[in-house]
Amino acid sequence: MGLSVAIAGGIVMVTIMLVFLSIPNVVNTIFSIGEVSSKSSQIEDSVSKTKISIKEMYTRIGSPLVNFTLNNEGSTTLWDFNNFNVLVEYTGAISGQKTEELSYNGECLGAVPPAGQWCIQSILNDVADPKLLNFGENAYIRTRLSENLASLTAIVTVATDNGVTFTTGGSQCGIDLPLPSCKKHGYFYPISTTLQCGGLLCGGGGTLIGTEFFLVDPDGERMESRTTFATGAGGANDAGFISATGLFRHQWDAYLDTRIQVLNTTGNRYQIGFTTDSTLDNIETPCNGDSCATIVVRSTDATYQYIVNDGDVTQDVTDSGITESTGVVRMQVWFESANSRACFQIDSNAITCQTTEIPASATNLFAVVLIENSVVNRQSIEWYYIYATETK
Repeated sequence: MGLSVAIAGGIVMVTIMLVFLSIPNVVNTIFSIGEVSSKSSQIEDSVSKTKISIKEMYTRIGSPLVNFTLNNEGSTTLWDFNNFNVLVEYTGAISGQKTEELSYNGECLGAVPPAGQWCIQSILNDVADPKLLNFGENAYIRTRLSENLASLTAIVTVATDNGVTFTTGGSQCGIDLPLPSCKKHGYFYPISTTLQCGGLLCGGGGTLIGTEFFLVDPDGERMESRTTFATGAGGANDAGFISATGLFRHQWDAYLDTRIQVLNTTGNRYQIGFTTDSTLDNIETPCNGDSCATIVVRSTDATYQYIVNDGDVTQDVTDSGITESTGVVRMQVWFESANSRACFQIDSNAITCQTTEIPASATNLFAVVLIENSVVNRQSIEWYYIYATETK
């Protein structure tokens, strides 16, 4: 009897000990389930707030380039581009119908990516979180396929890192430039070491002004001028471009993006933006008597100036307070028709907008990029693009 009681008691004690030993595992399991549930909720929340679209796509028969604008329409900030999936379904010149998955190549840095890859050319108005695609921002994407296109029709699918996808319905524009609108009107690309014009962006008389060279360095590939400016009209001996006709308007949200570099600021002056003047100016008052919205440095300026005019006699000048630099400087000039204003941005400095003395909404404007220096030194204009959202 006593032995039976002892055995029964031992069994009870062993059972109790086993229960106590199993409690940590039970607790850990509970916490693990809770953690998985929390992460699952976070992922579901991120997915529900992620929305992307592709609104412009550019293709050309005989070219391997398919470029488009990726828009973030959700509240989730997109940044992990290395884990995006980009697929292009197209008709190749060699293989016929095929689907190609492209790998991420980072920032484009002024060049098209290698075959089978895609890159980000730029993010428009990327101010709040540089290099992150926030709500309402647009990323301009370049891709290079392994074959040339045999048809304009291509279908692009983009999947974000959290699995949200968007698929286009086919090609929208017959052009291979990585631009934000089908109504694009000009693009400069240095295709040789001889004097050339690219698209609609030319100097006076249909040729580039001055002696031009290639410049390829870590800042990108640029057209370079090593001449001095003259006192004659029309921008003789300057480095510059002006659109062949006035194809840009305030009401069409015209936009210009360029990067320039001057290695000597003595006697230096330049003008970048939009104007009704059909020739390259080499004067200290480039907007007098014209409608314009430009970034200007005059020969006596130590800082960049924002100049606007609605066509009256005298230009209206606002000092940016940003010191002129001998480094590579990005300059953006654009109109916002919805807010009836002209806006400027230099590098990552604050955006400055003007609402008075700006060109009238329906005024036809020329795009101009002009650099001059009275000292023989290097001056460079990097690749840039301009566009308008409508046509005449």
